Amino acid sequence: MKVHHTKYKPRYQAYILDAVKDYNGNELSTREDKINHLFERFNSEYGWRVAQVGKQKAIADWLSGLAIDIPFCNSDVVKLAVEMGSIDPNPSDKLFYKVCDNYWSFMANIILGMEPKQ
Repeated sequence: MKVHHTKYKPRYQAYILDAVKDYNGNELSTREDKINHLFERFNSEYGWRVAQVGKQKAIADWLSGLAIDIPFCNSDVVKLAVEMGSIDPNPSDKLFYKVCDNYWSFMANIILGMEPKQ
C-alpha cells in the first residue's frame, strides 16, 4: 500500500545502508559508519563527475554502474517500490516504466538526503 514519502523515505535509507559494506565486504557497525563509508567511496570513485553533471546525477551514474548491491532489473525495481510503499501494488504500465526510468535518480536523491553536514 502506498504511504506518504515521510514513511517510505526512511525505509529506502535503511535499505540502501543495509547494502553498504566495507572494502572487504564486511558489515559496518553503525549508521554513521555506513553513511561516511558510502560518501567516501562515492567521492573516491566518482567524485570527479560532480563538477561535470552535479552531485545527484553523478551519484545516479555511480549507482547505475552497480556500485552497491541494490536492485537493477526493472521487475525488481518495481517490486522494491511496492515493498517500500512508494507505489501501490499492480502498477499500470505507465507507472511501471516511470518508476524504472527514474530509479537511479530517485535512489541518488535518497542518498543525498543522508549526506553528512560539513
